[in-house]
Amino acid sequence: MQFCYGDKNYIRILEEAEFWKTQESEHTVVIREVVENLEKKYVEILEDYQATLGAMEATVVQYIERLGRSNYMLTPRLIQEINQLIEATLCQSQMFVNFLASMTLESTAVKSNPTAVIVVAHIIRESEYYIGVAKAYLSYVSYRLE
Repeated sequence: MQFCYGDKNYIRILEEAEFWKTQESEHTVVIREVVENLEKKYVEILEDYQATLGAMEATVVQYIERLGRSNYMLTPRLIQEINQLIEATLCQSQMFVNFLASMTLESTAVKSNPTAVIVVAHIIRESEYYIGVAKAYLSYVSYRLE
C-alpha cells in the first residue's frame, strides 16, 4: 500500500483489511479441502477462524460504508477507531499465522502431505504481507500524529 493518498489513506487501509480478511477466511476453507484427513481439533479451530475472520471483515465493511455515507469526513474519534480496528486486524492476522505455523509443525496430516505444507506456507506468507502493510500503516499514522 502506498501512503500518498492523504486523508484517503484511511479508506485504503480499510480496503486492504477487507481484502485480507476475506482471503484469510477463504484460506481456512482451502486448508480444510487440501488436507482431507486433517485432525478434528484443527478442523474446528479453522472453522472458528473462518467465523471470526468473517466477522472482522464485516466490521471493516461497516467502517467503509460509514466513511462513504459521511462523504469521507474524518473526525479525530473516527480516526482513532479506524486505527484501533487496524490494530485488531493486525493482531488477528498474527494469531492466525502463529496457529498455522504450529499446525504445520504438529499436525501429522499436514506434515505427511507435501502439497499441504506448500499451501499452508503460501497462506502464511500472504497473511504476513498484510501484517507488514498494517504495521507500516500504523507506523505512518503514528508518525503523522506526533
